[in-house]
Amino acid sequence: HAVDFADRLEKTIIPAMKAGFIVLADRYVYTAFARDVARCVDSKWVRNMYGFAIKPDMVFYFDVSSKVSLDRICQNRQPKFYEAGMDLKLSNNPYKSYVIFQNRVNEEYRKMVDEYNLIRIDATDGLHQKQLVLREKVMEMLKKRGFIKNV
Repeated sequence: HAVDFADRLEKTIIPAMKAGFIVLADRYVYTAFARDVARCVDSKWVRNMYGFAIKPDMVFYFDVSSKVSLDRICQNRQPKFYEAGMDLKLSNNPYKSYVIFQNRVNEEYRKMVDEYNLIRIDATDGLHQKQLVLREKVMEMLKKRGFIKNV
C-alpha cells in the first residue's frame, strides 16, 4: 500500500499541486494508519513508513458505525476479503468479521481525530447534510488561504 501511495503522490498529487490545482484525495495515509494498526501493526512503524506523505490542509473523517457501514455495503455486494479483515481470522463469517474489523478501524480513526486534526463528520446523516458540512468547511479554508475573497 505504501508503494502504491508513493506512486500516486509522485505522479498525480504533487504534479497537480505544483500546477496550482486543489487536490482532493479519498483515503489518504490515515486509512492505512487505521487499517494497518487494526491489523496489529505497530502504529509508530506505520506512521514512519508513510513519513514521506505531504500533510494535507484538511482531512475529513466520515464517522459511521460498522453496522451501518455493513448495511450500506450489502445493498450492492458482500464485504471484500480484506475490508472484512478475513485475513485476521476474526470469524469465518465475512459479515461478522467485517463488523469486528471495522470496529477496530473506527477506533483507530477516533484516536487520530485529535492527533491529526481530522474533521469528524457524522456519516449517519443524509448525503445532502454531509455535502453541506463538507462544502462549508472547504469554503472556510479557501477563504482563510485567500483563494476566495469574502463578499
